[in-house]
Amino acid sequence: MNRMMKERSQRLLLLGIAGSLLYVVGDFLFAATGREPAMGRVGTDQFGFMVRVAYLEMGTWRMVLSILCGFFGTMLYYMGFHRMYGLLKLHLKQPKDQKWLRLFRVAYMTGTVAWAYVHAVFMIVALIFKYVYQSYGDMQTAADIANRVFYANAAPMLISYILCDVGLTVVMLVLVWTRRIPLKTTAQRVLATFCNPMMLPGVIGNLFAQLPWPIDQLDHGTESFGHALVLMLGLVLLNAMERKGELREAQYEL
Repeated sequence: MNRMMKERSQRLLLLGIAGSLLYVVGDFLFAATGREPAMGRVGTDQFGFMVRVAYLEMGTWRMVLSILCGFFGTMLYYMGFHRMYGLLKLHLKQPKDQKWLRLFRVAYMTGTVAWAYVHAVFMIVALIFKYVYQSYGDMQTAADIANRVFYANAAPMLISYILCDVGLTVVMLVLVWTRRIPLKTTAQRVLATFCNPMMLPGVIGNLFAQLPWPIDQLDHGTESFGHALVLMLGLVLLNAMERKGELREAQYEL
């Protein structure tokens, strides 16, 4: 039973990683741009927070595929994070640990509900900008309409970011540095500090963004890849739990 539970947990965690990587692909599809300015435009290539001139040259297939990556990625994301939650629930038994367990659950459940929606909103905004411009030829008007749609959806997206990305980052930093995630050395804990959806884009992603094209494009997807790295820490936790015999209780509690 111990071995079967480990193999099943590995499969689910790997499926979750695959879902997070689908998010990465979706991010690249709607955010990656070419070397030259879109539409030969000189100056700003962005209107407001979200609308980019590059959307006018972007193939519609990219936007549709990005939405599909968010949709299918969300199903796999849930499988992986729900299993990691089960492992943490089995591993963290002390009353003082329960608040971190609850916050982890809030974070991944928010991500499950929100990320397919977020991918869809981003692409719907881009499609509105593209189609209004194609129909009327007025870039500023097209951008204004698209931005109004985006701002109408801004509140739930901001709440999702706070509950999922910020919340998950806080939990993982606590679990890593209080040694609840069993890493052997300080160097491993330093590396694990980047295994979350805020530290990775905040440090590594911003470094990439300062580099020349095409290396700067690697910034896109670092937030989503941070979720995949959380599940990689889940694999580390799984192996440690097997060594300590904690998985023997899994058939009753997972």
